[in-house]
Amino acid sequence: MDIEQRKQAGAAPLVQYVLRSIRLIVPGEQAEVHNMDGSDRYDKESFELLFIMSGTGQGKCYLQMPGRSISMDQEIMSCSYYRLCFVTSGYDSGSSLLPDKQELACSPFAKTIELLGEIYELRGASDELGRFQRFVRFQELLLFLFRQNAAAAEDQGTDMEQHGIELSIQHIHQYYREVLTVDELASLAGIDRWKYTRLFKEVTGQVPLQYLNEVRINQAKKWLTSADDKLLDIALNAGFNNEYYFNRRFKQTVGISPGQYRRSRKGQLRVVAPYLEDFIVALDMQPIAQYCHAKWGKQDYLGLNHIPTFDENSGSFDALSYYKPDLILLMDRYEQQQYSQCRRITNTCILREQTNNWRTLLRTVADYFGRTELADDVIAKYDIKARSASHTLSQVMKGETVAFLRISADHIIQYTEEGQCFVSTVLYGDLGLRPHSAIGVASKADRPGMFNLSVEDLCTLTADHLFITFDKWHSQAEGKERELLEKPEWRALPAVRNNRVYEVDFLTWMNNGIISNGKKIDDILRSLA
Repeated sequence: MDIEQRKQAGAAPLVQYVLRSIRLIVPGEQAEVHNMDGSDRYDKESFELLFIMSGTGQGKCYLQMPGRSISMDQEIMSCSYYRLCFVTSGYDSGSSLLPDKQELACSPFAKTIELLGEIYELRGASDELGRFQRFVRFQELLLFLFRQNAAAAEDQGTDMEQHGIELSIQHIHQYYREVLTVDELASLAGIDRWKYTRLFKEVTGQVPLQYLNEVRINQAKKWLTSADDKLLDIALNAGFNNEYYFNRRFKQTVGISPGQYRRSRKGQLRVVAPYLEDFIVALDMQPIAQYCHAKWGKQDYLGLNHIPTFDENSGSFDALSYYKPDLILLMDRYEQQQYSQCRRITNTCILREQTNNWRTLLRTVADYFGRTELADDVIAKYDIKARSASHTLSQVMKGETVAFLRISADHIIQYTEEGQCFVSTVLYGDLGLRPHSAIGVASKADRPGMFNLSVEDLCTLTADHLFITFDKWHSQAEGKERELLEKPEWRALPAVRNNRVYEVDFLTWMNNGIISNGKKIDDILRSLA
């Protein structure tokens, strides 16, 4: 049904929300503007959303309607913030879900940050899937805001129900030590029990008892960190009947026991996390054994030369028992037999959620060790570094193109801007460099963002600058992967002729952690700026 048909049929207003641009403003830095629709300015039809990311106003959200101005304290305006510009379209754009107020609720703010971070990462997406993902995440952000800031319904009971839910949430935070039931909370809110649970979940994302358990666990975390009280005393003060139940619920929620959590906060937890060492070190911890590979070696860029190595490619994890770990943290990419081996050794946590977003993964790992604030801090520092580098490179590159090749004895793999891992997110996402793909061979892609090049295909690779790394995985003899450099097809490349080829460390560039990505930025600046 098109717009005219909907109007004639008396259908509900069809309003669409279209993101035009997103900026991250940091005091003292020049803001980058990326316009999604090609426009270069805000106009009188635009709406703006501001999300304060630091300082006294952190966690606040403001909405500016077309033709109006936002009234904010100068103290807040001196903080870092995201600024989104969007427009509405449809035959009745005036009848929208947008709340008629300046300051909006956006709780929990951690979810807000996650959505904003993903939208910002996708700001320059040029492929159809990336643009669609950006569109979906923006709609999720708006839905998240609409649900919390919906205007009062014609039914006068809506405001009372909202107030009742808020009252019961306050009651949970104040009386979490006591025995609380859903019936009691619903009665306090003045809402029927069946309806109360649904409304509570709409507001918090959890059912009441899940929320209560999380409040108790969070209080226990604070005491485990700040005091040396006995676990039984902490359990009782947090509202748990006994230490056994407290231990079980804590481990189910956090992933490790209360005692291990306490030791982790003091830097005493013995952790093994193969190929996640980047995240462990970024969170100011050290593993007791580190990943290594027979062909690739270990992650030298982390500076863990004093930490013994563990051959992850051996097929067996039994050797980890030698190090007596308190916790083994694994990505979900191993065989069931290997997980069983680890569980026989000690507590084993598996990161089931598959994500190429290193920020999300870092926060997930940080949550296991109670270091989410530290994760947010190191992410913020990385983002500042990336923005500064992007600005510098935009001044010197002047539109010159960049490509990245992974070269082995029998493969040449190019990573392109469509990729969501390894180098692409840094080169073409965070730094905004202009990509170049070998013409006519993208159809050879095995998966999005990477494809094989033959030696004959090299003639179409006319990038101004080339970053390369050598993969020894397929080499039968030392140095065989470098034979490509002697071929006339390679020597004919413009970047080779102009001495604009830069070799980089394999494991640094084939990792997607925050430290490796920071090292990539350093390599790129050294080579190009």
